Amino acid sequence: MKAGVLVISNDNVVFDFIRPKLVLLRNSDAVYECSYDEALENISKLAPEIVIIYCGYDLHSFVELAKKITLPVIVCFDDVDTEYLLTACDCGISDFFTRKSTSEEILARVMLLLKNRNIKEKCEINFDILRENNLIDSCGFYNNPAKIFPYFLRRYDYGTFILLSSGMKDLKQELQPLLRDTDIKAAGYGNVYYLFLPNVDIDGAVAVVKKISALWTDVHAGICSHYGEKDFAQLNNVLENALNVAAASKKEYIIIDENLMPAGNWIEKIKTNKKNFKLFKQEFNKMLEQVLTPVFYQIQSKYEQKMYNTRFFHSITPEISIFKIMGEYFDSEFRLKSSGFSAVNIEIIHNTREKRVTIDINDLEPKTIEVLLEEFIVEHKMYMEELC
Repeated sequence: MKAGVLVISNDNVVFDFIRPKLVLLRNSDAVYECSYDEALENISKLAPEIVIIYCGYDLHSFVELAKKITLPVIVCFDDVDTEYLLTACDCGISDFFTRKSTSEEILARVMLLLKNRNIKEKCEINFDILRENNLIDSCGFYNNPAKIFPYFLRRYDYGTFILLSSGMKDLKQELQPLLRDTDIKAAGYGNVYYLFLPNVDIDGAVAVVKKISALWTDVHAGICSHYGEKDFAQLNNVLENALNVAAASKKEYIIIDENLMPAGNWIEKIKTNKKNFKLFKQEFNKMLEQVLTPVFYQIQSKYEQKMYNTRFFHSITPEISIFKIMGEYFDSEFRLKSSGFSAVNIEIIHNTREKRVTIDINDLEPKTIEVLLEEFIVEHKMYMEELC
């Protein structure tokens, strides 16, 4: 393939200036020359890879021509002029040089643009191969997340996943201007979309979700970060749980992230505010919601299809958090309240039967709550069987 460069100018002197600068790397490379009037015809006939246009004093003619050219364009000016340069940039030029530029600078700019053009062409070929094999669509969304993302998890040690849903039928076109070329995107079932942001933290992912939800209503997202080696199936479960929680609670997003889960010294950090009980409560309630929300939802998802004639309800407030089973014959409630700086009180009520459990605030972790809720479910079933 010829690395064709078409030089366009209405001044023949410019050809003599540019021609000796374009000593290209291969003998097969070609340099073509033509006037403004012949430009579009020659682009169609010669199919050059890049175009160099000399912009003299006729700025209007340059603008009219540049707007019709879809190839990469380098502009040659007599000298740097702010008005001319800004106008050329508005026309979408790729680069520029002046008649005062050195031969080395001009050649470097041309060769760099040719290289970038070749890289882009190679990417387009790869894109066509992926599309022919139904792995990617015309909007750049991968069609098989389970097949694609394990590769990116191996490639990137760090990043953040977003699982996004919307009431709109298709957000692909609308998402394009809000995402970067480095963002990896895939389409799930229905109007659900996976976004993987390499080398971006949770805060960066939240900023992306907020940008999206500012433009469309009924947008919900699950967010989870990726560090080191991760299994996509496990990450997908985390993301789906987070998205389901966000949709069920009508929240913009939910973060379920093992790297952010309260553990170890999170209570101790909060307790540094012991002198300010109000501040402690505010921080504690934030962390409490992060612990309880995914556990409550996961337990509900696990049992709601298995227990007939039964409904589930849960709520989390600063005053009290409740997980409730509304059965055919009686209701059961799991109530959790904090008590000062040291303990969490749990009331478990099955119809007329009541019991209380107190756990140390340092033991307040997702696994602890999950075990207690599983026992609560077993007790509800047992008392239900006694009544039947």
